[in-house]
Parts: sequence; C-alpha cells; structure tokens
Amino acid sequence: MVFIVCLVLIGKYFWENHQNAIVAEETQRIHDSVIEPERKLPKETTPEGEPEEHYELLASAQNLLAINKDVVGYISIPNEPKIAYPVLQRKNDEDGNAYYLDKNINLEYARAGSIFMDYRNYFDNMVENFDENGNPDGTYKRTFPNSQNIVIYGHNMHDYSMFGALKFYTNNETYYDQHPIVELESNYMKYQYKIFAMIIVDVEDETETKFDYWNTLNFKDEHDFYNYVNEIKRRTIRLTNVDVTYGDQLLTLSTCNSTFSDGRLVVFARLLRENEDLYEGCTSTLNPNVKWSNSYYKWHKNVYDPNAEFIPYG
Repeated sequence: MVFIVCLVLIGKYFWENHQNAIVAEETQRIHDSVIEPERKLPKETTPEGEPEEHYELLASAQNLLAINKDVVGYISIPNEPKIAYPVLQRKNDEDGNAYYLDKNINLEYARAGSIFMDYRNYFDNMVENFDENGNPDGTYKRTFPNSQNIVIYGHNMHDYSMFGALKFYTNNETYYDQHPIVELESNYMKYQYKIFAMIIVDVEDETETKFDYWNTLNFKDEHDFYNYVNEIKRRTIRLTNVDVTYGDQLLTLSTCNSTFSDGRLVVFARLLRENEDLYEGCTSTLNPNVKWSNSYYKWHKNVYDPNAEFIPYG
C-alpha cells in the first residue's frame, strides 16, 4: 500500500509539472506570436508646460489581459528558456501576496502557482487619456509614479520552472556572466535591468542580521537607498561590477531556498540607464566575505569579518 501511495504521489507530481509546462508554453506562444506595430505617439504638454504622457497598450499585453485582467507584465531572462512568464498582481491587501501562490493565469489550481508582483507595488498603473471632446483617444497616462523597488515572487520548482532557475546564480560560477540581464515588460513599456547581486536570507531572522528586503518598496532619501543596496552588497554570494546609484529603479526577484527552514534566494537588478551599454560591468567573482543570517552559523563557522575592506555603492 505504501508503495502504491508513493507511486500515485510521484505520478501526480509529474502530471502537475506537465500541466504547468503546457500552460507556460501556451502563454509564451501568445506573448511571442505578436509583432508590435511601430508607434508614433503624440507629443503634448500640460498647462504647466510639462510633457504629457501618452502610452499605448502593447499588443501582446492585450492578448494576455484577455485571459486574466490581473496581468501587469511579462518577465524573461535572455537565453534562459525556463524563465519566460506573465507577471500577475492581485491588488488586495488581504490576500494579494497569497492569491497566486497556487493558481495559474487561468485561475486554476496549480502547485507551481504564478509569477506575481507584490500587491503594494505600482508598475505602470495607467488610466486612459481623453481628447478635446471627452472621448478616449486610445492612449494612457500613469496614475502613480512607479515604485522604486519592484518585487516579484515565484516558486522554486525542482524542474527549474517558475523561478527555479534562479538558483543557478548562486551555485554555477559562470551562469551570471552569461545571464546578467532581466527583461520586464509592463502592459505598456519594455524595460531591461542589470543584475547586481544575489543573496540567500532567512526571512524568520529576528536577530541583528535581520533583512526584510521585501518590505522596502520606496526610499525616504539617498541615505535610505544606499543603506539598502549596501546591505545587499554585503550579503551577495557573487560580487558584480555593475554600479548602483541613487535614483536607479530596482527589481527584486524572490524565491524559496532550502539553506534555511524559511529561506529565500533573492536576485537584485537595477534599471538600464539611458544610453548605457547593456553588458557593461556584467562580470562577477565570488564574494570572499558574505554576511549571512545568524541561523546559518548554527551549521557553519562564522567567518564574516565586518571590518574587512568593503567598497560601498555611492
């Protein structure tokens, strides 16, 4: 009986992975099958003389929104076929960061869940523009500035689907140099981000090494920003040559990790700047002085030296 039960559970696990792969392939096909038309948007100014925002809904986003109105974008890592998914966001403070833990884009139960954005984030939240007659003109403008740190979650699946492939950034010494870029689309714009750090943290840590990275979505000032990114740099498994400067929008990719009972592997990136070379600085070396959560030192010798040489951002 035990043997039969085990076979059933194993079979169910592989069947669910198969179903998840089918949904992922279909949404990727829907996204990639669209050729975006050339856009010539009007250039206008507000009564105060400021540029008036005019954005159009991407054709690929229209198709995904027809499936689920919670689609807020699409994320991919070039040359990594395992990461190419719609990003969903449940704007609800009761279940916003739990709703898509076990649902796919079709709102069906799925152990793999979906890739989803923190419900507190603002990311190209838009309303329609109207012409002089009060009719929608087919373009959009932002209702709120984008959050300074966009946080996106996904499960760490054993078949490397969802955010399972992120583990390669910490356990494969050549992976970062080959995959340093994250591409994130909103429903209106396409963005590119350079990865600058990857950490493993215990989210249950309540000691002096506590770091609740997911609760920092905006920064009070320059001092607050550099405190945050330099704490990331102290903890990164690999040091990169990507610089980070106050004013850079950050992107945070978070998934589970088994180093701790409630561990997270987190990859941090910052927005590509105007006229910046895409791959400049995208090389890495092992960090010889990683700052870990205190629970790490229950099983490992504490060799972190807080007085070692450290070159901060800023």
